[in-house]
Amino acid sequence: MENIEEIILDEVEIDDSDQDLNISDDKKDIVYLTKDLTIRNLLDMKVDGDLNIQPEYQRNFVASKKISSALIESVLMNVPIPTVYLAEESDNTLSVIDGQQRLTSFISFLEGKFPDGTDFRLSGLEVYSNLNRKTFNELEPDLQKKIKNTSIHCIIIKQESNNDIKFDIFERLNTGSTELNEDELRNVMYRGPYMNLISKLSEDPLLHQLIRKDEMKKRMKYLGIVAEFFAVSEKTLLYTSPMKQFCNKELRDNRFMTKEKQKEYEDRFYHCLDLVNIVFGDKSFLKYMPVTETNTSGYYNTNKFSYALFHLQMVGFVPYTKNQILSKADAIREGMLDLMCNDKEFQDLLLIKTNNTERFKRRFRIYMDMLEKIITKPSNRIFNYSIKEQLFNQNPTCAISGQKILKIEDAEVDHIVPYSKGGETDISNAQLVLRYFNRAKKDNQDYKIS
Repeated sequence: MENIEEIILDEVEIDDSDQDLNISDDKKDIVYLTKDLTIRNLLDMKVDGDLNIQPEYQRNFVASKKISSALIESVLMNVPIPTVYLAEESDNTLSVIDGQQRLTSFISFLEGKFPDGTDFRLSGLEVYSNLNRKTFNELEPDLQKKIKNTSIHCIIIKQESNNDIKFDIFERLNTGSTELNEDELRNVMYRGPYMNLISKLSEDPLLHQLIRKDEMKKRMKYLGIVAEFFAVSEKTLLYTSPMKQFCNKELRDNRFMTKEKQKEYEDRFYHCLDLVNIVFGDKSFLKYMPVTETNTSGYYNTNKFSYALFHLQMVGFVPYTKNQILSKADAIREGMLDLMCNDKEFQDLLLIKTNNTERFKRRFRIYMDMLEKIITKPSNRIFNYSIKEQLFNQNPTCAISGQKILKIEDAEVDHIVPYSKGGETDISNAQLVLRYFNRAKKDNQDYKIS
């Protein structure tokens, strides 16, 4: 079976500008302490409210009864139990970062019931097979004492630790087949009203309808996508790479967001998501690969979700009203296609190092300039999309080259008599041509292929 992370990497654009944390030397502080706690200690802390075994950000208890029983048997066999990682909260309580399944198994056995309320009776034991079907209270006293007095080595990350370094440490600690990705880690570290809002919005059905990546949703990637939207929409011009730290700062600064601000953020998200759906529909956040010498037909790359296009298409609509966008929807969609097909610089800015500071800002300037020209500076030289559809349905052939136009996205409507020479923007002066030949013709009414 393919590794989950490999599947995710195959579905999203890869940016190599976020590989290293950019933290000054005087801030590289991780404050922690190590402590050996017995299972009895951990149970008492849980009962007293000093230990939260399953914070809201943690996945549900998923260990099977057989696996949980095997953990108990390991204790009886003196098999070392892996280290547990805990985080110290602002109220000095502890929350489980890594080791939830183990601690839940141990404490559930002592309490007599699994989290779902069923009795915890040992099962599937091989070495201590005589203990199968027994509860903790049915064990011999010396076995009960051995389990309760077993020590678990714990590393406690103190609350005063530098957040960026702490984030990096958690990434390093979480290795293996069930490795936590950075969005799952964010959900751990920045929980609070703001993260609750992001989590809620990440579950929106329309967002999933537009992104269409089940594995990304499962691994909380949508949570990171929403977090990036808010970070970028708040401080587009102040963006500095890496994106990871840029988002983390936004999450820290707004962790305990007021209800009024939550409403403002939520309205902004739904405003933009709705407009993206109306304008771009099922082509939202997808790169268009234009016709080339080796590619006779353009196509949308549905295999990869583009974070760069997500930033542009979502954040681009923030300053505009719904009426402004709806009245120019066709032109905006065509403008986006034009950039992806004909603007070499823009194409390059979507390809590599997409989160590099200067490339990020340059890409936004190009896109926002395009939007502003369409929305605030109307031009009579742009044909309505309905004319393009009509010409394509009548005869999908390039009027200049005679080549068949396989997809409407590869075509543009050209003024037979150039607009600069008095040609009207009317269907009587319109012809359908491939984008390449429309660019080659420019204002030359007598352009012919040589």
